[in-house]
Amino acid sequence: MSFSIKDYDLRNTFSIEKSLLLFAGFYPRRDTKNSSLHTFSALMHLCFAYTQLLSMIIQLIIDKNDVSKLSETLLFFMTHVTFLYKLTNFIYHRNNLLDIEDSLTLPIFYGFPFDRLGQLKSEIESCKTIGKIFRITCVVALALYGLVPYLDKGKSMTLPLPGWIPYNVRKCYYPTYMFQMISVCITAYVNSTIDILTWMLITVASAEFEILKGNLEKIDYRSNGVKEHSKIIENNFNKCVKHHKAVVNFVYKIEYTFSDGIFLQFFSSVIVICVTGFLMIIVPIPSMQFGFLAMYFLCMMCQVAMYCWYGHIVMTTSDNIGHSFYMSNWYESDITIRKNLSIFLEKTKKPVTLTAGKFITLSLTTFTRILRSSYSYFAVLQHLYDNS
Repeated sequence: MSFSIKDYDLRNTFSIEKSLLLFAGFYPRRDTKNSSLHTFSALMHLCFAYTQLLSMIIQLIIDKNDVSKLSETLLFFMTHVTFLYKLTNFIYHRNNLLDIEDSLTLPIFYGFPFDRLGQLKSEIESCKTIGKIFRITCVVALALYGLVPYLDKGKSMTLPLPGWIPYNVRKCYYPTYMFQMISVCITAYVNSTIDILTWMLITVASAEFEILKGNLEKIDYRSNGVKEHSKIIENNFNKCVKHHKAVVNFVYKIEYTFSDGIFLQFFSSVIVICVTGFLMIIVPIPSMQFGFLAMYFLCMMCQVAMYCWYGHIVMTTSDNIGHSFYMSNWYESDITIRKNLSIFLEKTKKPVTLTAGKFITLSLTTFTRILRSSYSYFAVLQHLYDNS
C-alpha cells in the first residue's frame, strides 16, 4: 500500500515558517484578500530595518579610528546588511516559492510504500527539532542583548545597538531603546525563519533522494523472458528515473531562489564569527555582554553549519544513487533495460550540489574553510588591538 498527498502533504513541512513570513508580509499570497495589510506589514518591517542600517553606517564613520568600538559596530552592521540582502533576494524571488510549493504536489513525490513515509517524516522532524533549537538560541541571545544596558556596570543608559542618533538619547532613552529592540527582534525572527525554511526544503530533497535509493534497490530485474514481467520492470525503473529528475529540478529551484542570499551569509559569517570571538576576549567574562556574545557566537555557528550540513547531505545522498544499483540484481535484467540503466548511471555520476552564489558548494568542507578564514582574521584583529 502506498501513501499520497492526502496522507501526508509535503507542503506542511514548512507551514510554520510560511505563516511567520506571511505575517511579516514577505511570503507571496495566492489570493488578493488582505493584500493592503500584507503590503503595509512588509513596508513597516523594512522601514525599521533600513532606518537602523543608516544609523549604523554613520556610526562606522564616526568610530573609524577606534578598533574596539569599530569592531562592535561592524559586528551588528554585517549581520544587518546580510539580513537585508537575504530579505531583498527573498522578495525578488518570492514567486518562485509558489512554484516550489506546486512542485511538492506532483504525484511523483508520493505513491511509495508507507515504510518510506516513516523515513520521510523522521528526517523532516529531525530538521524541525534543529529549527526549534536554533530559534531558542536566538530568543536567548535577544533576551541577553536587551538586558545588557540594565545589568552590566558601565552600560547604564546605553543603547543595545551601536548607531548614530540625531538627538539627546538620555532625554528619549526608553522610546529609542524600544525602537532598537523592535528592530532587532524583526531582524532575528525574519532572518531565522528564512534560514529554517531553506533547511526544510533541502531536507525534503535529501529525504526524496533516500526514498529513491530504496526504490532502486528493491526493483527485481529478473524477468525470466516473460514480456509482462519485463514491462513491469521497465515501468518501475522509468518511475525512478522520473522521480530522480523531479527531485533534481526541485533542488535547482531551491538553489535559484536562495543561492545569492546564502553566499552573502557565508561571506559575512567569516567577519561576524571573527569579530564576535575578538569581542569575547576584550569583554569581562562575568558580564551580561559576554553572555550575549557567547550566545550570539553559537547562533552564527549554528546558522552556517546547518546550511553546510544539509547541503552536504543532499550531495552525499544523490552521489550514492548509482551505488543503489549494485544492491539489486541488475545483472539479471534484459539487454534493453541494461541500456537504460547505463544511461541513468551516467546521469547520476555527478552528485547534485547546492551552491552559494553559484560557485561555493554547501558542504562540511566549506564550513571548515569558513572557520579557518575566521580564525585568520581574528588573529590579525587581535594583533592590531594589542598594538593600539
